[in-house]
Amino acid sequence: MLYQLHNLSAEEQTLVQRSPIWITLLIACADYDIKEEEIDRAKEIIHIKSFAVQNDVKNLYKNLDEHVDEEIDFALKSLSADGAERMLFLEQHIAKLNDIFPKLDHTYAKQLYNSLVSLATSVARAEGGLFGIRKIGQDEAKYIHLPMLQKP
Repeated sequence: MLYQLHNLSAEEQTLVQRSPIWITLLIACADYDIKEEEIDRAKEIIHIKSFAVQNDVKNLYKNLDEHVDEEIDFALKSLSADGAERMLFLEQHIAKLNDIFPKLDHTYAKQLYNSLVSLATSVARAEGGLFGIRKIGQDEAKYIHLPMLQKP
């Protein structure tokens, strides 16, 4: 268990630990079509953040990096085949972090929030664009700032 999460329930700890996966799927599903490039890019980013991040959130990514494929598979199995239902589920699931942020150390909560927004933006850019133009699609742009979350 990450020491930053010690005062959370087991369910809340799991939600925080899987939050990068849920954010990845939110962005990947924004256009109702999950693209392998976005999932692969998210795996790369999680791996990079596991050693490159210079704050306590690094430990979250380090733990996740060890079994990211299994976590993504588990999350995908829990999603509906219907795009609209899938997006609603993801938004509601991620919004549960709003109740958890106040229970965390304020600095850690801010670091986690900023890290998740950064992850969302990076995953959105994974699909690319033509010569670097419109790298973030219109559907994804609605979600990269994670509007369902309140900044701690």
